Amino acid sequence: MQKLTRLPDTELEVMKVVWQKGSGVSTSEIKQELDKQRAWNVSALQTLLNRLIDRGFLTSYKKGKNKLYDIVVEEEKYLAFENQSFLKKVNGNSVTKLVASLYNSRSISKKDLEELAEYIEKNAGSDENV
Repeated sequence: MQKLTRLPDTELEVMKVVWQKGSGVSTSEIKQELDKQRAWNVSALQTLLNRLIDRGFLTSYKKGKNKLYDIVVEEEKYLAFENQSFLKKVNGNSVTKLVASLYNSRSISKKDLEELAEYIEKNAGSDENV
């Protein structure tokens, strides 16, 4: 598989719909979902889908008159890639700096911190994420 790269916002918007709908989704199904937020031009959407194929995020195939898309890069894998990149670039790989910044800017609440503490306590002994 190709090395993951950061997706531009519009391509990410399209991928979020594909991840939500799952493999085997058609261009028209993707457009229908995207149109709920704003109107999309079919040819622009097809261009973005072709870019996602070129980047290795999707594959496509024809079924009758429809072009269908399958997911190659799962959402969880992409989110992990983006989060690692962000943490390294913005917070010097420090989760503590990230959480402190969010708390100090009032982006997260004391309740959020308590939930995070519970999560850490529950998962701290797990070897899966080490």
